Amino acid sequence: MKMPLKNTPYQWLLLISLFCIIVVSGCQSPEETAKAKLDKELADKKAQAEQAKKKALDELESQSDKFAALAPPVQEVDQPYIKGKVIFVYKRANNKSEFLPEDRAALGELYANSVAEVKTVVQINCFNFREGDYINERTNAKIPAFTVRCDVDVIDNTIPAVIASKQFENKKLPDKTVLKKTDKEIVAQNPYKEIQTFIRNLPRKP
Repeated sequence: MKMPLKNTPYQWLLLISLFCIIVVSGCQSPEETAKAKLDKELADKKAQAEQAKKKALDELESQSDKFAALAPPVQEVDQPYIKGKVIFVYKRANNKSEFLPEDRAALGELYANSVAEVKTVVQINCFNFREGDYINERTNAKIPAFTVRCDVDVIDNTIPAVIASKQFENKKLPDKTVLKKTDKEIVAQNPYKEIQTFIRNLPRKP
């Protein structure tokens, strides 16, 4: 008659280890459990911070018309400056306005991420000026050509006041261009990069 095998302490330990691996995917030490909990808390806080940042940015992006409508008194200073964080707002026809993502990318940390951060507002209003015509050699049709001028007001929104006004022009039109049938006009490139450089190089105030 065979006697049943007795489970030794080693066998019990082996069974517990297998249980941990198969059922629980590994038994954690108190230190590992604490680290896992901390990692989850940090991940949750990061997600909440990202969500709050996105909400603040969405609120800012929805208020271009508000910043475009600012019309504080003019108090120009000898040395223009940038106070705090800045936004660029472009005035368009029919009382429309917009922000451009290129400005946020170009100015980096100088650009505001929320309404609360905005201390300087740069209003930009661009106009096209007729500078002659191009001739479509195939159809002999005249295609009007336009240069561009942008009027820029720098507003210290903490005063508030327009502390500087400046014009940026681009009168450079291509000597030759391949015209398409759909072309109705030729317009010089907007001087947006020059405006970005001007603002980026101004002295800063907190």
